[in-house]
Amino acid sequence: MTISDDQMRALTFLAPGRLAWQAAPRPRLQSPTDAIVRPIAATTCDLDRLIVRGEAPFRGPFAIGHECIAEVAEVGEGVTRFRPGDIVVVHWHISCGHCGHCDDGRPNSCETFQPGAMYGLPGLGDWGGTFSDWLRVIAADTSLTPVPAGLDPVLVASAADNLPFAFEMTVPHLLARPGAPVLVMGGCGSIALYAVMFAMAAGAGSVTYCDTDPARLALAGHYGATLIEGPPPRQLGRFPLVVDASANAQSLLCGIRSVDPEGQVNSVGGHFADVALPLFEMYRRGVHFYTGRGRGGPGVAEPLEWVAKGLVDPRPVTNVVAEFDDAPAVLAEAPLKPVLSRPPIFSA
Repeated sequence: MTISDDQMRALTFLAPGRLAWQAAPRPRLQSPTDAIVRPIAATTCDLDRLIVRGEAPFRGPFAIGHECIAEVAEVGEGVTRFRPGDIVVVHWHISCGHCGHCDDGRPNSCETFQPGAMYGLPGLGDWGGTFSDWLRVIAADTSLTPVPAGLDPVLVASAADNLPFAFEMTVPHLLARPGAPVLVMGGCGSIALYAVMFAMAAGAGSVTYCDTDPARLALAGHYGATLIEGPPPRQLGRFPLVVDASANAQSLLCGIRSVDPEGQVNSVGGHFADVALPLFEMYRRGVHFYTGRGRGGPGVAEPLEWVAKGLVDPRPVTNVVAEFDDAPAVLAEAPLKPVLSRPPIFSA
């Protein structure tokens, strides 16, 4: 593939199991608050994995990926927090940093841009994907988080989305209810395993993990979970906190039926069709139900610090580390948590 000076490579999802490098316009600074960054450790969100497997309603071609660690290559004159050579987490929600929602910690629902705007999906502003040679980051001062010095970018490649989302769905609830038992319904991929990891580190009395996949069950067991192997039953007891990361309607319903009165069910996504909820049963027990994409940027720094301090270790979930150039072949196999890496050049 020939790339001109005004072009770059972008990893493009073409169809299930088919990805390729394609030429795309090289991004340039368009505003004084922009930055141009170069991904150096990129990984798949569980959503990307479902897309590659043909289990999500998104059709190619489009540049894929929304989780990466990057090095800053260029900044506009209005950027004050970052300079070339900095190693950063690129927040996956596209947000302006100054609207009412951004100001109160909800950049995931920024009022300035199209609802749901993000890297790595078509029709939401087409911001490009994080498996690309370059990315333009708008409102860089609020759209990037520095990676703690000495922390391996490969270790925290998922720090934009899956890591902080799992933290958000578990740790604040356990701080409010120390020692509470937790139920995690697995199936999507890595985020359920990160939820087990954070829940155990945050002092859950126990974590029960339900899944059908032996490899994921083994990883959940590594983090200390009690394992339930096989299809979800109707109910699995009573838990103050349930995390549904299953992409399976029956698992979601099992989680809802298994929550305590006035308990919390957090469903992190992967459900692309309507699910009939037992609303009267939920009403009788006072079920608190959340589904959404997580706050994103405001939640990145704290789980990064947990990793940096050795409180949690996400490394076991990463089952493939490969060269960035090998991304088309590696991602086509839809492994659990691949990281594609390359050395920095601006901070070397």
